[in-house]
Amino acid sequence: MTSAVVPNAIFGQNSFMIRNVVEDQGKVVFICLITVLFSILPVGYNIVLLNVPEKVIQSFVFDNFENIFGLKLSPTEESLVWALTVSSQGVGALIGCLLVAPMSKFGAKHVLMCYNNVILIVGVYTGLACAFAPLYLQQIIPKNIKGSMSCFLHIAVCFGSSLGAIFSLPFMFGSDTTWPILVVLPAVLGLIMLSASYFIPDTPNNLLQLGRYTEAIESIKFYYDIEDSDEDEIIKEYWDMVPEMPEQLSLCSAFMNSSIRRGILLGMVVSATQIFSGSMVSISYSTEMFSAVSFVDVLVPFLPALGSIISILLTIPALRWVETRGRRPLLLKTLLFCIAANVFLLMFTLLSSEKSGWASWGFAAAFFMYGVGYNLGVGPVAYFLPAELVPPEAASASLGAAVAVNWICTITTTLFYYPLSKTIGGWSYLIFIIPTSLFSMILWRLLPETKFHYKIDPLEIRLLTDLGPSIAPNYGTLDLDEPTLF
Repeated sequence: MTSAVVPNAIFGQNSFMIRNVVEDQGKVVFICLITVLFSILPVGYNIVLLNVPEKVIQSFVFDNFENIFGLKLSPTEESLVWALTVSSQGVGALIGCLLVAPMSKFGAKHVLMCYNNVILIVGVYTGLACAFAPLYLQQIIPKNIKGSMSCFLHIAVCFGSSLGAIFSLPFMFGSDTTWPILVVLPAVLGLIMLSASYFIPDTPNNLLQLGRYTEAIESIKFYYDIEDSDEDEIIKEYWDMVPEMPEQLSLCSAFMNSSIRRGILLGMVVSATQIFSGSMVSISYSTEMFSAVSFVDVLVPFLPALGSIISILLTIPALRWVETRGRRPLLLKTLLFCIAANVFLLMFTLLSSEKSGWASWGFAAAFFMYGVGYNLGVGPVAYFLPAELVPPEAASASLGAAVAVNWICTITTTLFYYPLSKTIGGWSYLIFIIPTSLFSMILWRLLPETKFHYKIDPLEIRLLTDLGPSIAPNYGTLDLDEPTLF
């Protein structure tokens, strides 16, 4: 009886269905969670890596400029060099995004567990992992819990951030002699993933597309423990659980179709909104942000780890809400929460001074307010929504474009925020408030609901559309010549 309390609290009326799916398909759920955790954890880890030991690594970088190049950097030059250092991960991730389309032919499983861990260049790894992890989930997760399991991507990032923040503390590996160890720790996870890839088969979807039916049957049996002598029945049972992922279109081919192009563009706006809400800057510069408002010095190094743990806890309700409240209202309402939080961050930063401790605590409250809005909706939903805005054959192109925009925006915000905060203080938060407000208005007008994004007969949709405008939006972007979005 007690074991049912937590699922009921989290998933509400959906808890019975979700428990049944997990009980019936516990093996595939476990494989997905472990694979996503080990693949995405380094993403969050590397994002926060330069945050806590900021002063130590800055000293190393600036001293080497002077020792190697004979350049003594001014404070303005130091802030610019540090901003370039932090944003360089985004450049590598953008390169990784450009590799998504050509590497799709290898399959999501092989890219995620093999090739990406061979590359292991921080930025490139991040770009590929953020694109292929959602694709991997789409190919093997039962459709009834796809939204909930996709939220685990965000939890994995937060978990990686918390580990990175903890290991970065001075008494762990954040001192001037031990910080290089921080850089190589993710390689351990890479070795584990490479080893595991030999025991975990390719996804049934990819094998069926390649015409390797015997291997596909064995893969289905491995993931879902289906025992049946009729191979056609095994494949049918698989398709009943997991919607088919057809051969993927290239980005150029996808853009030739007007309805697909619209879905891709909306996914790009969703991804841009996630970053311009302030997410990457808050992870990369949180210690600097709190120091700027004269927060309690002894607490500042512990804030990234504490924030990451709180983020994980706040994401738990999102596991339920993405299924019960829909993607669109959850995203839009939490975006408004984030905008309001950024306004308060601006105000309290401007009001802060050495003698007004109340403003620094007000800043902390606003920062927590932002965390609530971001982790309940904006953060987890933006990871998988771009793939739901297009037909299945364009999912890879849409995710690749969205992740590319994500990292372009990351480069922009992490590059400009730090110098701006040093020169104009609290007004630097306008680079979050203004774009996020504009993007929110666009999404409020154009974003469809995608919770019921399944393939449905066109005649059925036209009948539903005739019933009234309140029904059609629930189906999101549909595979029709002229899709009805509103």
